[in-house]
Amino acid sequence: MSDRPSAPDGGRNTRHPTGIRVVIAIVALLALVLGPAGYLMGVRADTPTGSGAEWVTLAFGAAIGLPLLAAAVATVAGDRRAALWSLALLAWPIVFVAVIHLAGLAG
Repeated sequence: MSDRPSAPDGGRNTRHPTGIRVVIAIVALLALVLGPAGYLMGVRADTPTGSGAEWVTLAFGAAIGLPLLAAAVATVAGDRRAALWSLALLAWPIVFVAVIHLAGLAG
C-alpha cells in the first residue's frame, strides 16, 4: 500500500510532474554530454599511467549510471513515460562509441 493519498477525482496522483521531468532532463543531459566527453578523453590519453582507463570508466559510469538513476527517480515519482525515456538512453553508449571510432576521433 502506498502512503500517498489518492487523487480527489479518482485520477492519478502526480503532485509535481513538471519538476520530476526537469530533474530527469538535467540528469539525461549530463549523461549525454559526460559519456562521450569522458570516452573521448580516455581514448586520446597518451600517458602510460593508465589515466585512459580511468576516463573510460568514468565515461561509462556516467553514460550507464545516470540513465539508471533517472529511471529510478522517475519510477519512484510515478512517471512511467520519463522512466522509459531514461531507459532508452542506455543505447547511447553504443551510438557515441561507434561515432567516435568511425569518425576517426579516437586518435
